[in-house]
Amino acid sequence: MVRFSATEFEEVLGTLWTAEENPPCAVGTGLLRAFAEARPADFSFLKAEDIVDLRNSAFQGIPEWDAFTHHFSACPSCNELNKVS
Repeated sequence: MVRFSATEFEEVLGTLWTAEENPPCAVGTGLLRAFAEARPADFSFLKAEDIVDLRNSAFQGIPEWDAFTHHFSACPSCNELNKVS
């Protein structure tokens, strides 16, 4: 399993969300980090568009991604702007 430093992980999160877009809550961030560490090659291809469309077929079926998307979709604290649009 690959370990990302807090700084490295935060840098990647910064490419996926702006501060105005309300990144995921602590639980969602933890689930996304689990995806990153379990599947670093897949995580390296993750784009902001994949967060908008959580059904990206390239990641569906990966347990860590599925856990993240399930949480992100249901959590009222995660990416509130995405839910409004």
